[in-house]
Amino acid sequence: MLRIRPALHVFLLALTLLPPPAFAKKTVLSKAIDLRKLELKYSSVESFEAEFTQEVYQATLARTKSSKGALMLSKPKLVRWETHAPEKTVLVSNGIKVWYYTPKAGGDEKGQVVVRSAAELASNALLGILNGTISIDKEFTLKDTKQSEETTGLTLVPKKKMGDIAEVVLEVDDKYLIREVKLNHTSGNRTKITLQNIRLGAKLPTNLFKFSPPPGTNIVTGP
Repeated sequence: MLRIRPALHVFLLALTLLPPPAFAKKTVLSKAIDLRKLELKYSSVESFEAEFTQEVYQATLARTKSSKGALMLSKPKLVRWETHAPEKTVLVSNGIKVWYYTPKAGGDEKGQVVVRSAAELASNALLGILNGTISIDKEFTLKDTKQSEETTGLTLVPKKKMGDIAEVVLEVDDKYLIREVKLNHTSGNRTKITLQNIRLGAKLPTNLFKFSPPPGTNIVTGP
């Protein structure tokens, strides 16, 4: 008969009382994401704010460029997209015009600002989804759903032409927050934007969406 020493017996008993190991608790999301509920989550709030990391794969060069910064949206069409690294840039839209400012464009200490009509942002899928102005349910067809431990991946195909976007992949958590957006382009380019510290409905100062070029900045205007 096998005899178990008292110390070993206590250890084995303790093991039976421990909670299951972490890997036993990892389960995929059990319920499917309702596109209408996801859309309502974003269309029902007045603002969106988050920090982001972005990876852009350029097919012709076979290289990936990474950046990080902050994104702020306020209804109806206010946008502020700040890139903090590796180079500082800022895009600001007041709903009528868009300013894209590069402090040291081409090594020029004066910097450059490109001014365009805000209409150029109207078809931007990322901004439209996050500020709730694009109807996910009406504008996209759900192609595929993949569930992981923390998010559900929704592969969406535009029902009509949306620039050169072939697919949009959203990673959505169980609170219906979009944690990641992937844009697959017909050109083979790919963009992945991961969102952190997301805040919906916060009151954003109006001066965030105003822009005045610093003195001496080279200004390039367009239609």
